[in-house]
This record gives sequence, C-alpha cells and structure tokens, in this order.
Amino acid sequence: MRVGAYRTFWDTPTLQAAERAMHRAVARHKLLAHNLANANTPRFVRLDLPEGEVPPSRIAQRALQAGALPLRTSDPRHVAVPPAAQSVQPLPTPQPTPMRPDGNTIDPEYELAQLATNELRYAMLARIANSQIQGLRTAIREGKVP
Repeated sequence: MRVGAYRTFWDTPTLQAAERAMHRAVARHKLLAHNLANANTPRFVRLDLPEGEVPPSRIAQRALQAGALPLRTSDPRHVAVPPAAQSVQPLPTPQPTPMRPDGNTIDPEYELAQLATNELRYAMLARIANSQIQGLRTAIREGKVP
C-alpha cells in the first residue's frame, strides 16, 4: 500500500510477491476442485492455469513502468511492450490430456496429486509471508522479544 509518494512499512516486494502467488494458488485450487467435481461429466475438458507466476512480457512491462529499462524493437520477431501495461490475471486454459471413451479428460488421481502440490505451495507461501511479517515486527520492537 502506498500513501502519497511514500511506501508504507508493510509494503515490501517479498510480501507483494507472496500475495500474488497466493492469489494464483487459490485460483488454481478452485480450478482443480472444479475439474475433480466434473470427473464423471461426459465431454468435460480439464482446465488449469498456465505455469509460471509472471510471463516475460509482464516483467518487461513492470520494468518499463519503473523506468528501469528502455525497450525498443529492432527486429519484427521481438516482443513489443504495449504502451499501457495492464494487470492481467492468468486465464484457465484447456489442457491436452488423454481422453476417456466418454470424452472426459479428467484423471482423478492426477487432480488429487495436483491439489496436494498446490496446497503445499500455498503453505510455503504463507510461511514466507509470515516470516517476513515477523521480521518486520522484530524491527519495530528493536529486536526485543515480548
């Protein structure tokens, strides 16, 4: 959170990254649960979020916004950065997986394994955010333990 031109004490890059990653983990968890709930629906196609937290073009957009990197395209194959960088949420995409005879592409065991992996990822992110907050609390108390 920013107040005027100043960044608040709790607005750290680590907490911001953890927050974004936790929002993505929650969205992915909902998708995986939706997939699992439709395991017996004929012709249901599995959905998932694309891998990676931030696509390279979004990294370039952020750097351009911060003024850290002047970007020019000198070749038509280069990726051009749009003038107004927008916050784009990852969209669910159909995943090519083996199809069952009824046209459904859900493997319940795979979905459960992905749910468990996603749950561990979220727990790790929560620990990272918690340790960052604890460090800030310690700094506020000048290292004194209550």
